[in-house]
Amino acid sequence: MQAQETHILNECLQDEALLWSQLIEGDKAGLEMIYRRYSHQLFRYGMAIKSNRSFIKDCVHELFVDLWKYRKSLKRTDNVKIYLFKSLSNKIVKEVSRDRRIFLDQEISECQTVGLEESVEEKLIVHQFNERLQQRLKVALEELPVRQREVIQLLFFEKLSYEATSKVLGITVDSSYTLAWKAISRMKKAILVFVFLIALS
Repeated sequence: MQAQETHILNECLQDEALLWSQLIEGDKAGLEMIYRRYSHQLFRYGMAIKSNRSFIKDCVHELFVDLWKYRKSLKRTDNVKIYLFKSLSNKIVKEVSRDRRIFLDQEISECQTVGLEESVEEKLIVHQFNERLQQRLKVALEELPVRQREVIQLLFFEKLSYEATSKVLGITVDSSYTLAWKAISRMKKAILVFVFLIALS
């Protein structure tokens, strides 16, 4: 089973290498296939860094425009996905530093917690508690520093390994472990405070 998975992975990487070569050689079909394969993943990853849909859409669009514009100077890569994720991360950081107002916009209106109404129905109480807990998790994630949000998104949502994550972020594997530990610790603390306050209410 493992041998079969390795074979499929190798075929996928070979396919990526072919598409990347097509892009470098000026074949728009290569760019189009790369876009179709990764644009949704890139958008999801970008939203984890900064939850501003139009801003992230622009960054993803500009990334692919740059790929085509600078295709002749692109280097060969053994993993297109990691290359794209790292490029998007760099672009977001660059755009954010250019305009701090975009970065500081927390879009609080999208993160309002749901009020827990009194009810005699036990199922309704549990359901409402779970909704509030999910909202608190979302807020806790968005309150993390940018790098910690990135590492959580890459590890737990994009399902990258610590090694691949470290390549995307341009840090050591040990640093990616440290970032993940700090992020998880902060989120756990936020949830514990939330549960404690619910218990007191």
